[in-house]
Amino acid sequence: MNLNRLAKEKSPYLQQHAHNPVDWYPWCDEAFEIAKKLDKPIFLSIGYSTCHWCHVMERESFDDEEVAEVLNDVFVCIKVDREERPDIDAFYMKVCQMMTGSGGWPLTIIMTPDKKPFFAGTYFPKETRYNRIGIVDLALNVKNVWTNRRADVENSANSLIEYLKQKNDKSNIDYLSENYLEEAFQSLRFAFDKVYGGFGSAPKFPTPQNLLFLLDYFALKNEQTAMQMVEETLVKMRLGGIFDHIGFGFHRYSTDIKWLVPHFEKMLYDQAMLLYTYSKAYQITKNQFYLNVSNEIVEYVLRELLFENKAFYSSEDADSEGEEGKFYLFEYEELQKILGDEFELFSKVFNVQPSGNFEDFFGENVNKNILHLSKVIPELADELLISPKDLENKIDLWRKVIFDYREKREKPFKDKKIMTDWNGLMIAGLSAYYSVTKRRDILEILVNYLSFFKDHLLKGDGSIFHLYIDNQAKVDGFLDDYAFSIFGFIEVFESTMKSEFLEMAKSLLDVSIVKFWSDDENAFYFTSNDKCETAINTLEFFDGAVPSGNSVMFYVLNKFYLYSGITDYFEKAERLEKTFAKFADSNPSAYNFFNFGLQKKFSHNFEVVIVYPDENDDEFKKYKEFFEGKYFPNGTVIFFNPNYNNKLSNFLFWNDYKLVQDKATAYLCSNFSCSPPFTNFELFVKEFERKINAK
Repeated sequence: MNLNRLAKEKSPYLQQHAHNPVDWYPWCDEAFEIAKKLDKPIFLSIGYSTCHWCHVMERESFDDEEVAEVLNDVFVCIKVDREERPDIDAFYMKVCQMMTGSGGWPLTIIMTPDKKPFFAGTYFPKETRYNRIGIVDLALNVKNVWTNRRADVENSANSLIEYLKQKNDKSNIDYLSENYLEEAFQSLRFAFDKVYGGFGSAPKFPTPQNLLFLLDYFALKNEQTAMQMVEETLVKMRLGGIFDHIGFGFHRYSTDIKWLVPHFEKMLYDQAMLLYTYSKAYQITKNQFYLNVSNEIVEYVLRELLFENKAFYSSEDADSEGEEGKFYLFEYEELQKILGDEFELFSKVFNVQPSGNFEDFFGENVNKNILHLSKVIPELADELLISPKDLENKIDLWRKVIFDYREKREKPFKDKKIMTDWNGLMIAGLSAYYSVTKRRDILEILVNYLSFFKDHLLKGDGSIFHLYIDNQAKVDGFLDDYAFSIFGFIEVFESTMKSEFLEMAKSLLDVSIVKFWSDDENAFYFTSNDKCETAINTLEFFDGAVPSGNSVMFYVLNKFYLYSGITDYFEKAERLEKTFAKFADSNPSAYNFFNFGLQKKFSHNFEVVIVYPDENDDEFKKYKEFFEGKYFPNGTVIFFNPNYNNKLSNFLFWNDYKLVQDKATAYLCSNFSCSPPFTNFELFVKEFERKINAK
């Protein structure tokens, strides 16, 4: 089999296309030089290794000799892995959304040799159907206009670039009041699905940032409706087919409104943000259900995505054996054979039907079943006249039997890229989980990841790489790599009080300001100021599948200002808030990780520092027991041992706090005033509760 240029690339997605008869180039200067020399437009195709419709388009078109012949004749063809080059994807996705009103992957862009797009779309079949132009017809149309109407093409492309360069401020508002957060809450309340949980209709995404904002809204304002929205969503997602009831972990999103039929790929970032959310929900409610789900996510991630106990792979495919979801679906008779006498009860619990309960993308029943629950275990047990504990035991037994059976199937492809940004989110999720479980194996992974980060992702000048694959770090880091890593390391620090994580976070924050901050835009560019390879350096504010880099930077800037009092962090956060105000004011629920950070900023009213001589100090243990496992969205709680290696941490406001009379000592500041240090635990608690809980 002949291989094209992609055979030399390390990206699993590009490798998947290395055998195509399409004469693919990776994104490189050579491709654009050849296009100029041959006077051909560029056909740019962007996707990722676990994308179902990317696989479909490859099978239908890129593997087809007839299609390849046309594409090779008309274009210079470039294939990009969006996970490897999110900068390229971010820019051209904006182009597609502007030109078509929507976007997605595979992303198809046709552009001039100087990278100016004039056509955009997503999936195209080989032949024209369903009112969607086929790729052959598309190529021939482009050839015609490129040959006969070149001036029109170039004028259109230039006009598009000029339009994209214009600032698109939505309003003249500079500051957002606390009323804005009420508007964000009401916007979510309006969009909330009261029947199935979640927001909006199909397709339905987990959107953890919405839930995090609502969790804090409840905790700060005692708004019961906010918690009801969170709980309904977290429960319904866990019961639905979007959750893998056999191997655990969440699929990408639900194609229907009920959380029943998922898009089957499993992404690290979804596990990360959902783990963070379920752990926070448990921390607030102490509802064991949320901790159980957190345990299940962790079990999946450690089993399938953990690399050498120190970092995490990026994803698992939706497809196996060329069919989406085949690994996860079961025929009725198949389950009967597996479970024998247990099948009748099992089928009632997991809603298994003789004719199947699963419809594919086109709404056709494929005689397969996706396992899902209609009620939580106590309600199901009551309905089935069995004790909840017995039902839990049975489910656990069934799951293990089916898991062993399923493991013999051909497994979905696993993308073993280690992404710096997504690993940052996973570290944040594990830190939230560690804060409520104190599992030593999780702490070991967190510590190991910092070593891996320093050894493989961190450069000598303090900058970082975007990914690590096949024993090699590649691609200079983007804003999300810095922002999500800082976020993750802050979370590790707050759950462990290990200052080396905060040291790394501060170093990355300082580098990111130099590399990405724009005084003109009062925001952070997606690509480093000296590394942009697209016509415009992208600015990301809107939260998509993951929070925007700017929203996370707003969060971490405010955190570090609280830790350090360094005014540059405060000023950058203020300027960034003004920039967000121009967009978010008109559509607040589209920026909920920013809202999550803004709400913490508005509500912050106390700092507590417990200085202690050693871990075994009896008085210290009282403070630790009092604070451990509790959630304070409106304050900062620090445990500080002056004997621990803090020599580098001179930026921290508590670095000079001392033990009084060699006893564990508590320092309390609230609403910009500080109390004298406490050496008596009972007096401290009395004063803390008087000041912090006062309404």
